[in-house]
Amino acid sequence: MQNVKLSYGHMKKRTLLIALCSWFFMLIFSFLASIYMEWGPAESEHAPASVWMYVRRGLLLTCALVLPRITGGAAATYGWKISFKWLLIAVPLGIAMGFGNKGGFDPRLVSALLLACLHALATELFFRAYLITALSGVFRTFWPPVIISSLMYGIYYLTVWTAWSQPGALKLVFVGLFTFIGLIHAYCYKKSNSFLVPWLIHFLGVLKYRVLL
Repeated sequence: MQNVKLSYGHMKKRTLLIALCSWFFMLIFSFLASIYMEWGPAESEHAPASVWMYVRRGLLLTCALVLPRITGGAAATYGWKISFKWLLIAVPLGIAMGFGNKGGFDPRLVSALLLACLHALATELFFRAYLITALSGVFRTFWPPVIISSLMYGIYYLTVWTAWSQPGALKLVFVGLFTFIGLIHAYCYKKSNSFLVPWLIHFLGVLKYRVLL
């Protein structure tokens, strides 16, 4: 029995190590592509012709859906159902965040809606469902996975052209802002046990509602 517990603990640590390595890979690769290769401006403008926009999100999806299989996990554990209670929470919260979003995707365009859907899907699967699941295997209490994954999300946003192009300390403001947003999404994910909750919040939150006024 003790050997089984040790093996289980080793598997959880291995799962976390792979998850952290995948985040670090995405951080470095995304920085090189967005900032060094200067593919970031077109991505930040949500240009449909931006190949990097699809590649970045494709890599996030691949990590979130494929890597768990390597460590004996499954994406089925991410939670693919949403209760009516959380639907009532996610929709107004996402719309409220969208009205505070100065950038985002134009909700009048079908192509923009599809891109927003893809963006939210890839981001939430990786940063909430995948990373929090991996962190929760080692940290058994509620807050460590929420805080750590949110900080990783905030740091990752330095690979986005809009954030990196800011002068000096304003870069840190973006890190803090997206860490805070990550905390909201991560908290909702942990509480609801449903990936669809932060996905819906994120999708509604990146739509540019100001153009409708």
